[in-house]
Amino acid sequence: MTTTLAQEHADKIFIAVTISPTSALNSDPDGLVVHPLITRLGRVGELQDVQLLGVPRDSWAHSQDDVMRSLSQLQGVLRVDVQDVPRLRTKRGGDEL
Repeated sequence: MTTTLAQEHADKIFIAVTISPTSALNSDPDGLVVHPLITRLGRVGELQDVQLLGVPRDSWAHSQDDVMRSLSQLQGVLRVDVQDVPRLRTKRGGDEL
């Protein structure tokens, strides 16, 4: 994990939102910003129907339920997932193979 990525996860909670292909949110993804703490960060890779949102980590504990409820109730939202902090993988040594 790079320092930048680690720092971002230290500051923000990341939420992946899957949108129905027929939803109006596909043409206007800023409609996902339904809570003042939410920031839309963009698509997840090349996936057209998955948007990444960020919420400040220091506000997450007291706003988690409101944020998740607000997103889940949007018409066209199929799934809302809080992203885990990426973990470093252990590199195998040459003698362990």
